[in-house]
Amino acid sequence: MTLVLLSALLATVVGVLVVRPVVARRTAILADAAPGSLLDAEARRRSTLAALKDLEYDFLGGKLDQADYLAQRDRLSYEALAAIRAAEAAQAAAGVGVVDGIVVAGESITHACGFVNPPASRFCAGCGKRLR
Repeated sequence: MTLVLLSALLATVVGVLVVRPVVARRTAILADAAPGSLLDAEARRRSTLAALKDLEYDFLGGKLDQADYLAQRDRLSYEALAAIRAAEAAQAAAGVGVVDGIVVAGESITHACGFVNPPASRFCAGCGKRLR
């Protein structure tokens, strides 16, 4: 009898542990850390800069001739500049920034070594010492 009660108790505890994350997730408040327009602008900036880098590699690899390279470089440079300006405007409007794909809010942290770190940094990227 004791074994049956212990088994039932153990099954109940395991059931609660399994179901608890599912129930907690349903009651959690889901919100984006940054507005969608900011993430879209950042994605556009990254994609245009990657396209510009690919163009450079293609030219250096001999896949493009000089005339095609110059024409595409001018077009992609213009698009990249517009994307960078749009991303900066979106960051200013949202009051948050995106550093290396991470949404950060607040002021940058300047360490004693002089390196300016993103606001969410725990360690200085310049010297490696602990910031917080």
